[in-house]
Amino acid sequence: MQKICIDARVAVVMVLSLAIHGFAQAPFKPPEVISASDIPFPIQSIADGVVIIDASIDAKGAVTGVAIVRDVPSLTSPATSAIRTWKFNPATKLERPEPSTMRIAVAFRPRSYFAADPSFTPVFSAGAAIHADQSYVPPGIVSIAYPQYPINAANPGTVVIQVTVGKSSVIKHLKVARNLPPFTQFALSATNRWRFQAATLDGRPITSTLAVAFVFPPLPATN
Repeated sequence: MQKICIDARVAVVMVLSLAIHGFAQAPFKPPEVISASDIPFPIQSIADGVVIIDASIDAKGAVTGVAIVRDVPSLTSPATSAIRTWKFNPATKLERPEPSTMRIAVAFRPRSYFAADPSFTPVFSAGAAIHADQSYVPPGIVSIAYPQYPINAANPGTVVIQVTVGKSSVIKHLKVARNLPPFTQFALSATNRWRFQAATLDGRPITSTLAVAFVFPPLPATN
């Protein structure tokens, strides 16, 4: 009888251990962009390059704050102002919505058809800012590419691509979150050439999402 009681206790401990382990490994679904507004290219700015922002998203999908990871003076302000109006599907864990963070890279394309790409210093996951979920570190951005500018295109603006980055740091899926033909196809082609570092949750690589916004400026008039 005593042996049966001991075995029962062992079984209970094992069940509880498995339950705790299962909870710790609960499937995490990253947030998704569902609505993205245009990001204006400041008319008087001569800058270009990539602004990187970590947006804090609440359990209802609204942006509650932004952290500047990579600043480009004169370009950061219009990027953050626009991103605060974007809408998201929140992240979920155990199928329950929860606060999260999405990294957003805003690439302001140079104002020339044939301009050389601006230099870019990688932003690795280890250098992440403070986030709503302290156990989550967004994906790093190792290298980038700028899109070509479609000849004779009218009404420039912003294309937003949502990128799914796998555990092995490779791109698993691209989704157009803001479409602007004919610029979209050039943005997709450029995003495929970006390279990333996997996000981590509790120190382990996970599949994650981030957004890449390409801001196409009006080109200088030619005579």
